[in-house]
Amino acid sequence: MGQIFTGTFQRNLDSKNRLLVPSEIRDALSAEDRKGLYIIPSRKCILVWPRSYLDAYAEAQAADPIGNTKFNRDFYSQMIFRAFDGTGRIVLPGELLERFPSRGVLIAGAGRYLELWEPDSFTTSITPLDFE
Repeated sequence: MGQIFTGTFQRNLDSKNRLLVPSEIRDALSAEDRKGLYIIPSRKCILVWPRSYLDAYAEAQAADPIGNTKFNRDFYSQMIFRAFDGTGRIVLPGELLERFPSRGVLIAGAGRYLELWEPDSFTTSITPLDFE
């Protein structure tokens, strides 16, 4: 079983398009996952997966590689690996920077992976929980 990511963290991209990944997140990563993260663009946010989650996902999809050909091509060809630098930052690819016009990035825990959101978009996408 892999790590579980929770909570939200507000960060800003620096002048070199680097995003500081909070120490709470980096500390939760396994030794192998501490090398870096996989960035996957999606419609409303950017998915950020540790290697262990990507490996588990790929294994689950391996049962029908031919049936998933188009999805696999779309998914894996748009994925990018970003290594952590010495202070725990990753560089966001240039084509994704337009999603963060104010340079603000909200990092959201999503269980086994993370999501990167433009802060205002995240706020409008969340539904309050209703536990009784």
